[in-house]
Amino acid sequence: MTPAKAIKLECKWCGGSVRSFKCDSDICKLNDKSLTPLKRIKAHCLDCVETRQEVKVCSGKLLFENRLCYLHSYRFGKNPETNRDTSHLDRFKFSKKHAVIV
Repeated sequence: MTPAKAIKLECKWCGGSVRSFKCDSDICKLNDKSLTPLKRIKAHCLDCVETRQEVKVCSGKLLFENRLCYLHSYRFGKNPETNRDTSHLDRFKFSKKHAVIV
């Protein structure tokens, strides 16, 4: 799932899953189009729990809801699908057939 898709799902849930829902909220950080989707999610998460430490330990379980937050995996403002730690790959030289340790 992409960050934009996660925002869309969260907004649909918030709006009651109305098919043609258009949010016009001035206070929701997810509606701030001047920011990138990842920055909107990070701002929304900080607004939800108030401190960075709480964002860090967030379980994604919503109070009074029987579901996980769609934005949880993006709460640090990073995409876990693309921002993986690749520092361990620096030791390898890749060829078409196999990797060779340098």
